[in-house]
Amino acid sequence: MKSDEQARAPASGAGKGALLRGLAVSPGVAQGTAFALVCSERTAVPRREISASEVDAEVARFRAALARAESELVALRQTVGERIGATEAEIFDAQLLVLGDASFQHPVLSLVRDKHLNVEAALSEVIEKFTHAFNEIPDPYLRERAADIRDVGRRVRDALIEDRGQEIVEIPRGAILVADELLPSVMARLELGQVRALVTERGGKFSHSSVLARSLGLPAVVAVNEASLSIKTGDQLVVDGIAGIVFVNPERSVHKEYERLEGEIRTDKQKLMELVQLPSVTLDGTSIGLLANVNKFADTEAALLYKADGIGLYRTEFGYFVRGTFPTEDEQFEFLDRAAERFHPRKVVFRLLDVGADKPLAYFPLPAVKNPSLGQRGIRLLLEYPELLKRQLRAFLRVSARHPVSILLPVVGGIEDVRRTRDIIEQAKRELAAEGERFDEQIPVGAMIEVPSAALMAHRLAPEVDFFSLGTNDLAQYVLAADREDEHMTFYYQPLHPAVLGLIASVAEAARESGRTLTLCGDMGGDPRYTELLLGLGLRELSVAPGEMLNVKQRIREIDLATARELAAAALDLSSSAEIEKLLEARAG
Repeated sequence: MKSDEQARAPASGAGKGALLRGLAVSPGVAQGTAFALVCSERTAVPRREISASEVDAEVARFRAALARAESELVALRQTVGERIGATEAEIFDAQLLVLGDASFQHPVLSLVRDKHLNVEAALSEVIEKFTHAFNEIPDPYLRERAADIRDVGRRVRDALIEDRGQEIVEIPRGAILVADELLPSVMARLELGQVRALVTERGGKFSHSSVLARSLGLPAVVAVNEASLSIKTGDQLVVDGIAGIVFVNPERSVHKEYERLEGEIRTDKQKLMELVQLPSVTLDGTSIGLLANVNKFADTEAALLYKADGIGLYRTEFGYFVRGTFPTEDEQFEFLDRAAERFHPRKVVFRLLDVGADKPLAYFPLPAVKNPSLGQRGIRLLLEYPELLKRQLRAFLRVSARHPVSILLPVVGGIEDVRRTRDIIEQAKRELAAEGERFDEQIPVGAMIEVPSAALMAHRLAPEVDFFSLGTNDLAQYVLAADREDEHMTFYYQPLHPAVLGLIASVAEAARESGRTLTLCGDMGGDPRYTELLLGLGLRELSVAPGEMLNVKQRIREIDLATARELAAAALDLSSSAEIEKLLEARAG
């Protein structure tokens, strides 16, 4: 189904400048000057042109990074050989050969010396070119060598970037950020308040960077092939986050057409503001809770502007990503108490730290895992570090002395996770009581339902918790075995898959029968195309990005619950995502 904005989008191919296609993940359009970044897992540096006097220093940095990478690979080979076996350690022999190969090193040095490109950007460009070349080879064995090249390249690039330390990247006001990929740990360190849009080479609609883009209201296009090679700092861009296209140095006619479209979108948003004071209620008079997902204290401003009923999901990771060490209990209490005070007396749900696996924390090194999506993260990881968990729980409990807050456990797999966490919560309560600190003895504790095992046994989990939160992003990922961070899996990552909808319906039923509140916090909740279906499946509380609240409220006020239930029943009888998508499109007319 096409929205009104999609119908208004100019036809692709306009203008003489380059047109790049990608995946639209955050709606809107923006025009501005490109600011290109090269990113590691921990930080980022600008992609820039260097002066002739800087060339020798950049070459020296490259050679030092090669030496560091070689030392790390030799150590890894030895460790793996001792612990697992010589055969398994041979992968590092292959990577060492890549590292020392002149055909890998010389192109990087050539770009530095001849094109005056900073070494991080030169290395990234060479990695991308090699990877694309290997991906075109028919032989599957040779194609797999692209992974070795990318792994080696990332190791060298990380050494280069980390050599600069955790310096702050100053992004020009009104710039459009361009990068190969943006991890949450990097985005948290960037000043994105003055950025107009995001363009990345990798990522999917439900990847962490896309979710953050939507929460910030930034137009974003991801999975743009060779974006980091095609777009340079200083290029003039038009980013269409509706159609999923990026114009590079387009003609004036394209700029004028998008200026017109931006004006129409602004007008639409102004009309939506009329809904702020109206209740979130269906046509038949059923009140639907509409809360906000936030990442940091600054996000509460928009949530208050749109009259959110509360904060249904406060992601606490940002407070960790922006620091070089673990925040103290007092530091956590300070910024969480400010957020809760801002929303008092409305509820605020604090989610425990959800890092690990695909969300690494620079100063919290964890063993490498073969499949990051299935590695230790969320409450499973925190339970391995009880003192770290208790420190955060103590901060939550101290906030609860003055404000109505709740504790949300991420990535719950089963009853054991909840019971072990509750034991530590009781320890924290006893400690605080002994210290004379006040807290809410009955502070609600909830489980994030985002793992299939938790969804399937929600009725058994219900007696162990006070409420449920439904994380549809990860639930779909795990049910469908489709990594939401991988743009190549977009076809398989389908939130409307019958299996996903079936689980949502069963969790809603378990919550209703047990008298537990259920809040949907995933991105499905922020998409008005899905609102009627979700209400029909039994949801009565949605927590979405502040910028999505008014669109969702508008849709809620158009829905009759009896009709919504009929739609949900019809959808659950279908056998594929495509059939359900067609049903929703026909519904929208």
